[in-house]
This record gives sequence, C-alpha cells and structure tokens, in this order.
Amino acid sequence: MDNGRKNTVGAPRWLMVVLAMLLVGAAALPSAAPVSADGTASPAAGSPAAGTPVTTGEWPLYGQDMTGAKAATGTGITAGNVAGLAPAWAAPVGGPVSSTPVIAGGVTYVGSYDGNLYAIDLATGSEVWTYETGTAVLEPNLQIDLGITGSAAYAAGVVYVGDAGATVHAIDAATGQALWRTTVDIQPNASIWSSPVVANGTVFVGVASVAKQVGFRGSVVALDAATGAVRWQAYMVPDGADGAGVFAVPAIDEARGLLYVGTQNAYTSIPAPYGNVISMVALDMATGTVAWAFNAPPNDGAMAPIDDVGFSASPNLFTAEIDGVSRDMVGEGQKSGVYWALDRSTGEVVWQTQVSPAGFLGGMEGTSAVSDGVIAVPATNWPEFDGPATGLVSGLDAATGAVLWTSEQTAPAASPVGIADGVVFHAGLDGIVHAYDLSDGTELWSFDLGGSASGGIAIADGTVVVGAATPLFAPFIRPGTTVQVFALPPVGSSSPEAEAGTPVPATPEATPAG
Repeated sequence: MDNGRKNTVGAPRWLMVVLAMLLVGAAALPSAAPVSADGTASPAAGSPAAGTPVTTGEWPLYGQDMTGAKAATGTGITAGNVAGLAPAWAAPVGGPVSSTPVIAGGVTYVGSYDGNLYAIDLATGSEVWTYETGTAVLEPNLQIDLGITGSAAYAAGVVYVGDAGATVHAIDAATGQALWRTTVDIQPNASIWSSPVVANGTVFVGVASVAKQVGFRGSVVALDAATGAVRWQAYMVPDGADGAGVFAVPAIDEARGLLYVGTQNAYTSIPAPYGNVISMVALDMATGTVAWAFNAPPNDGAMAPIDDVGFSASPNLFTAEIDGVSRDMVGEGQKSGVYWALDRSTGEVVWQTQVSPAGFLGGMEGTSAVSDGVIAVPATNWPEFDGPATGLVSGLDAATGAVLWTSEQTAPAASPVGIADGVVFHAGLDGIVHAYDLSDGTELWSFDLGGSASGGIAIADGTVVVGAATPLFAPFIRPGTTVQVFALPPVGSSSPEAEAGTPVPATPEATPAG
C-alpha cells in the first residue's frame, strides 16, 4: 500500500516549527486584577464556586471526555437549528491560540502564547480572572515567545494547564490562584504542547521539546492531582536515542487501565533499538509501562526514521460492530495522511485509510472526532511547498474506514474538529468556522471569523467557542488575537451581534465517496 510517505526533512526550518504550533488551537474584556503564578492577586467578581460539578453540557477538557472523542450530546445545537447561530461576543487575548477552549461551570478557559490562562464568563464575555504563568520561551526559528500552547482541563473545581517551560499548573477555578506547580522535565528545551487529562486522581500529560531539538526524548508524565507529585514518567525512546515528542493528548480507557498517545519522528538517524518514534503507544495507567506499541511507516526497524510524518493529532477511542462483533478501537491520524484504527487491547491494525497526501501541515495535524459511527477527519492537501495548499474534512465509517464524504476548504485544515449532536464544527486557516452534517458532509452554516484558527472548538449549552488567533507564517494566514463565541438566540428573540467576523454563504453539498 502507498502510505503517502513524504520526507519533509528538507523543508524550511520555520515551517517545521509551525507544524508543532498547529496542534494542538470585539468587545473588550473588562479590567480585572491578573493572577500571577504565585497566586497572590484577588479574583474578579463572579467567579464560579469551587467544586462545581461537571455536567454533560460542558466541554471540560481537550477531547471533551477522557476517550478523546471530541463529541458532545445535549448541546442544544442540531442540524436543524445550527443555521441560527450568531455572534455572542468576541474577547481579545494577548497572543496566538493553538488550544481547544474548555467549558465548565459557565466559564470558558483559554490559554494563549502570551503565557496567560483566561477565564471568561461564557454568557457575557466578561473576565472572571486571568492567571499568569510568567512563561515566555523563545521559539528559535519564528522568534516568538511561547507561553501556553495546549488546552486546559477542568476537574472537581481545579483547572490544570501546561506551559512551554514544561511546568504543569493546578489553579483554583473559583479564585484563579495557584494550588501547585510542577516542572515535569528538566531536559533542555522541554515543553508541553500536549494537554492534561485527569482520571482517578491523576493528571496525565505528554512532553515534547520546543522545536524538535536534537537529543531530546519525549515522554508521558503522571502527576498526583492533589499535590502535583510525579507518580511516573515514561520515556518513548531509550538513552542514546532522541525524538518521539508527545504532542498528542492522552486518551484513556479506564476499564482496561490503559492510556494511548502518538509520538513524533526521531531527530537523529541511529541504528535500532531507538524506541517508539512515529508510533501509537498504549501505556499502563498505574505504572507507565508500555502495554503495546504500533510503529507506523516509515518505521522499518533498521534506522530511526527522521521523516516528519509522526503523530501530532491526538487519539480517539471508539467502538464499532465488525462482522457482527463489537470491536473496541483506538484511532489516530498521522502526518502521512493515513488514519489508523487499531485494536485497543493488542495494537493490531483493524483498518487504515489514506485521507490526504503527506506534506507540509499534514496529512493530519488536527485531531479527529467520532460520533454515531462516523469519524470526522480534518486534513491538508499540500504535497509541494510551492504548490497549492488546501484542506478538507472527511467522514469515515468507524467500522471499515470507508470514506463516506469529503468537504473541501480553501486553506490547510490543520486544526481539530468537534462534534455536537450530529453537527461537525471546524475552524481552519481559511478563517472560517464551518458546520457540516455528520451524516453526509453538507455544509449547514459558516461564518467568517476575520482571522485564521489553529486551535480547536468547544461546544456546550447552545454555544460554540473558538480562538481566531494565529501567527502570520504563510500567505494564506489571516492573523488575529480574539476568542469568539457563537450562540443560538433565545426563542422569540433577535440574534445577538458582535463586531468580529461576518457570515459567509454555506456550501450546499459535500462530495460523496465513490
């Protein structure tokens, strides 16, 4: 089979770094005292109560839930009413956003490259508090500072977030004050592009380097959620090897006691054994021991592969019926353009589908979403640096991998998708947020954000949250620094208005497979 292998080692170095940045992500905010990492400042009025329970109408972490499905039900948004979405508010942030916003307790939490985590009232757009990590790590190629590049996670009244200096912060959701901070890796250039996931009193997060520096070893770290103490750290490559940065957000199967991540390429070509680079890896949640690893092409076992076709997207857990038997699988999109579906217990390949060619910003940089037997996959078609750069969202049959439909976009689709009650949302580098019918890919609604989006979308309680904040790195980028929210108007009321963005006509049909 043609795995769409594309060696991008010779690509411009700045572009290699931008690939990492695209993983993971106007009414002014009323002034409020920011909270520094020492937690000394006072919170703004209107903070949510500590311990507010997470409800089914929320989006409390990157993947919506621990399985990484990036799909929500009971949101109030359906294929029948999504066209009624209208701007509710737009708030400025101090830098780019490559994360997926999270929603909990009526508050949305958004991290920015300026090093701040913004807590914003979901209904009004007013500031609840701002937490300053104080992190500003210079990215050596683009010469911009990195602060927070991944998403936050909310659990039991605490907000957890990683920063570009490889420190995980636990923050009281009610006050915005720091509860603890732990630096999880002391290797030079250690950074957190991943996002935390909390399960059974433990915080799990991936660790990579700032810009794929030679000599760095990627890992997954488990921390005590109450104290920040390190419970274990599992490196993806042995001493003497490098690479396998974990940009991916862990997906968790509590019943099996396993978590799943994908890894990046090697940074130095050395003979085997060189560890699990360009791999999907299952780890024991209690110990970090590798349960199994699938080494994806071009990992042939002889020399460490330095092709930039690893796993930047995060895994999805799903179940499908195959030949009358229910099969639990873990799926993940690779930068080669292949989406892999593996048996969750063994790592055996169940199916694989080439969705797009390998190349710059993909195949797949953004994470897919799965619901109702369909996997929505964002991908990029940019095989040659000097050639056309376009994007797409495809729907795959979760049981077979068959392509059910494809909707084209005019710029790379390097950001994650999200699903709400049968509607697929995606905002990409074209600067437009799109809503597609999960069943056939028909575009139901779209809106021009006025700026490119490189992070994901959160949907809850009749609202859609997205960051339109991307650094200018290519001609098709529309720079911006806002978080924008869209909402369904109350019954019998007129649509709310906001200054950012304008509606654009919806494309009536997607291209069916075959």
